[in-house]
Formats: sequence, C-alpha cells, structure tokens
Amino acid sequence: MSEVTDNPVDARALHLQLAVNRAHSAARAGDLDLAARLLDELGELDGPGEPGEAGRATVVAALNLRAKVHAQRGELPEADACWSRVEALAPDDPDAAAGRRTLAKIAAGRRHARPVVHTGRVAVIAGALAATVAGVALIGGAVKLISGDDREGGGGSGSVAEADKGSERLSEESRRADELKARLAAIEGDRTAEAEQRDSALDEVAKRLAMPGVEIRRHAGDVQLVFRTGVFPYDSVIGPEGAEVLTEIGRRLADLSAETPVETTVVGHSVAVPGGAPSGGSVVALNRARVAAQYLAQDSDLRLTDFRLVSADQRRGPFPATAANAPRNRTVTLLITPEGPPPTP
Repeated sequence: MSEVTDNPVDARALHLQLAVNRAHSAARAGDLDLAARLLDELGELDGPGEPGEAGRATVVAALNLRAKVHAQRGELPEADACWSRVEALAPDDPDAAAGRRTLAKIAAGRRHARPVVHTGRVAVIAGALAATVAGVALIGGAVKLISGDDREGGGGSGSVAEADKGSERLSEESRRADELKARLAAIEGDRTAEAEQRDSALDEVAKRLAMPGVEIRRHAGDVQLVFRTGVFPYDSVIGPEGAEVLTEIGRRLADLSAETPVETTVVGHSVAVPGGAPSGGSVVALNRARVAAQYLAQDSDLRLTDFRLVSADQRRGPFPATAANAPRNRTVTLLITPEGPPPTP
C-alpha cells in the first residue's frame, strides 16, 4: 500500500477502502442487508472523475462485492450488471468472468443453484431453492455458486479448506481496516493540530494589531484590517491620521513577524467615478496600496518587498458602495495571513 499523505484525495480513497472492508466483514457475518447498505452509500463508483489505478482496484473490489451480495440474495440481473461493470473496468477479472458464466448457466436452466453458508469450519447447506435463485458463498473475497452436484462426494474437504482460506482473508482484511482507521486518525489529527496552530496565530495577529480607528475582521485564513475612516481624502494623497495609523501598524507588524511569520497584502480601493471604468481595478487604487506600504515600512524593519500590493475591484470596497460611504472607500485594507499550510476546506 502506498504511503498516505494528508491530501484530501488520499483521505477519500482511504475512506472508500475502509467502507469496502466493512461491507466485506458484514457479508461474511451473514448481514447482507448491512453489506448492501454500505455499498449503496458509496454511490456510482465507476462514473467519470474517479481516482486512477490505485483507486480503480478499490472500485473493482466494491463492484465485485455488490455482485456477490446481489447473487446471495437471489438478485441475479443486478449481480450480472455489477459484474458487467467490473469487466468494463478490469476485462481480465477472474471473479467477474466466473460469476457471469455461472449466472448464464442458471438463467439457461443448466444449473440448479443452492446457497452454501460457511461458519468457521462448518458448511451448512440450505434447503432447495427455485432454479432462478443463485447461492453464493462469500469466502475469501471469491464468489461460488453451488449446484446440486456439490452436495455429495468430496465437497466437504473443499468446503473446510475454503472456510479456512476465508477466515485467513477476513483476518487480513480486518487488520487492513484497523490500519486504515489508524492512518485516517493520524491525518485528522495532523489537520486538527494545523487548524489549532493557525487559529492561535490568527488570534495573536488580531490581538496585536487591534487599535483605535481600525476594525478587525477575523476570517478563516486571515485577519483583515479595515480603517473606519478613509485613508486618502483624494487621489493617492494620504491624510495625516491615516499616515499615523499605518506607521504604527508597521511597527507592530515588524514585532509580530519576529515571533509569528506573516504575509501582508495591501489592498488599494477606489470609488467608481462618472466616465471611469466601473470595475476591474484602477491605477489610483494600486498607487494607494504603494503609498500605504511606504508608511508601513518607514519606521520599522520591514521592506517594501515584504508587502504584496493589489488593486481591488471598484465594486469591492470595505463598505457598501453608497454616496455616503464614498469617502470611507477611498482607502486601503490590510490582509494579514500567517505563513504555513492553508486551512482545510
């Protein structure tokens, strides 16, 4: 088995394998309804967009098991449909080929099926069924449809051997299921630790940068600093209050970065004006971001290259786009993002 990473695709593949193993265990325990329900919850696994070769093997195993459960319950057309899908994915699959051949014989009346249930080392032959009902022994992951000829002669030793083999495989699959659970728990544990570390860093950013005149907007992946009044009275000319606040934020950012590495994005905002572009950003907004970065850096150990400068769309100001809010939207906002892995969706 390949190494498991914290990639979401890998985690989904592990969940799929675990569900198939649980369905196998339920079928062998005789709970066909539970096995069918677990398999039905997986949906149409062989549809477009499923995983590659590694995931394909698990899909084939799930479809094979679905076919066996259908056959055990006497649902022969459904079993044949599942094996047909297996052959489309894996043309050389021996279970699918053997299962479809036997189902064809039963459908043609050339084979009279009886179900066999193996428990430990005991083989119990059920009563006679109609010719259209298939018996399936879910042993060791293989399907066996039993005809009347299998009841006599040397069938007993073969049944014991198959039961032993099935027990060994069940133990192996139980071990693999436990291993999958442990790996999934490790992945979830790593994600939880990362989320807690990120939340702690965001809390620290919000605490250290809180000050009068600045609104702190805490998001899942960053902290946004919004100035309650417009920083730029007009064009890219900064006002005295805005210059003072940005200088203080720069000093705090420098102290914060020494303990908690962060990335700072300076977002310039502008207001749509008659005759100007109504969206798409503007040179004025980008110039405001550049001027703000200069004030952030001037009294701190930060450099201009420590900041990412962007222009926001004219329609995406920090406050609703009304005439009353126009002075407040002639501004910049700051996005402070702790360095490290992004938050899990």
